[in-house]
Amino acid sequence: MDQGSKVEPELQLFSSLRYDAILQDDAIESLNEEYLDPEFRPTTFYMVSFHRDRILQAAEHFGWQEAASKIRGKLGLQYLLLKLSEASSGLSLDVPRRVRTLLSHDGTITVETNVVPKVSKYNLYPKRLPPPSSEKKFEPSPLTGGALTLGNDDAIHGDPIRGNLYSVLPDIQRTKPSPYTTFKTTSRDMYTSARERVGIKEMTDPQEVLIISEKDGEIMEGSLTTPYFWRDGKWTTPPASSGGQDGTTRRWALLKGLCVEGVVKVEDLVDGEECWVSNGVKGFIYGKIKLL
Repeated sequence: MDQGSKVEPELQLFSSLRYDAILQDDAIESLNEEYLDPEFRPTTFYMVSFHRDRILQAAEHFGWQEAASKIRGKLGLQYLLLKLSEASSGLSLDVPRRVRTLLSHDGTITVETNVVPKVSKYNLYPKRLPPPSSEKKFEPSPLTGGALTLGNDDAIHGDPIRGNLYSVLPDIQRTKPSPYTTFKTTSRDMYTSARERVGIKEMTDPQEVLIISEKDGEIMEGSLTTPYFWRDGKWTTPPASSGGQDGTTRRWALLKGLCVEGVVKVEDLVDGEECWVSNGVKGFIYGKIKLL
């Protein structure tokens, strides 16, 4: 869809990803490289090919042909990795960083970095998203020789750590879906306003706001994350048709069967219900809904 003439002159497309030595840990290295061509391995950038894909999709949507051509195909990914490597050259791998990668209309790539906290490798690549603690415990027959009781509070190998609980609050106003909610751009007033309305003061606060669509109160996404809600015995994330973005961790979680797509309405949220949120910098984070 060619909308090049309608786009704000200073608009940039972007994606934020993680730079972290833990991505070369034996337990998750193959997962981080699974969708990456062999010649680009190993890498210390989290889901880098998915980040390239989302920026490319946005460039093609807005009709930014010059920009799209710079990052399309194998040569395009190579060019992006070169820019990321240049920006991270000299940085300590012992200190994880957020790498904000911006693409301009003319194909110029700008990279910004800042330090972020360390996380567990299984918060980046979990083997599952543990069910809510309220779910019925699994009790196999003693004849199997297995555990007599496995509660959903019990962690298994590969589970993400549930520390650093996030409060997840629904916005008190509705947002109109648009290309600026479907694709990640620097036009983010709707997200900033939503965070301000629920009292989130800093980007580092352990809080997230859910963006609510004008269309029947469907939850679109979080201001910085993809949300997952427990519905009908499965973790459920809003479909792209609700108006939000197809985030990198969301795409991975769907591919791996950690969740399914399904419409979730704000009216169905319950105060205190457990959820997960995720993004391309922090991975998967445990949260609870907080109704205002």
